[in-house]
Amino acid sequence: FTTLPLTLKPLDQHLSLPSKMYRSLLSLLSWSLLFSQSLAFVTRESRICSTHQSWSLKSSSSDNNASVAAFEPLSGNRQKAWQHAKKPLLRIGGKGATKTHGNSLRQLLDQHTVVKVKVNPSAFEDESLLNAFEVLKQLAVESGANDGMELIHIRTSDKVILFGKEGALGLIDAGDFPPPPPPPRVPKEEEE
Repeated sequence: FTTLPLTLKPLDQHLSLPSKMYRSLLSLLSWSLLFSQSLAFVTRESRICSTHQSWSLKSSSSDNNASVAAFEPLSGNRQKAWQHAKKPLLRIGGKGATKTHGNSLRQLLDQHTVVKVKVNPSAFEDESLLNAFEVLKQLAVESGANDGMELIHIRTSDKVILFGKEGALGLIDAGDFPPPPPPPRVPKEEEE
């Protein structure tokens, strides 16, 4: 693990902006935090906070690269994998994830290589889909799933996470998943 210093700087708490502009600013700050480990943070109450404390953020470089890659636009084989999973097979509502959600995810990944999960992010601590992935992964592992569950893609506009079983990302990038469609059916000629 590498430790990244994260210092929180004072910001103006008394912004008088229209609510739509304020939400846009908060969204922009959230994205900057994700991609640059910026020096500010946003609370659950949608206020920009300030403090003079110093924090440490622990992350492994491979986990960080995988989470950033999950937000990149889809193309090629990953786009095909996204389209292969037609609709979300599991939904997490406003009350959050439970052990039964973890068990259902485990069962779905036993039956499918990739699974879409629709999430209400307000049910999670920081309203992050990345945090939702980690919580659901932990619940699935507690119910007996393999620890190698993979994050394939997160589509924030739809609030959907694409989970993959262990090794799915390698199959997708190699072009081995999704499988090719079956050959067209040729009707048998009738004998006279």
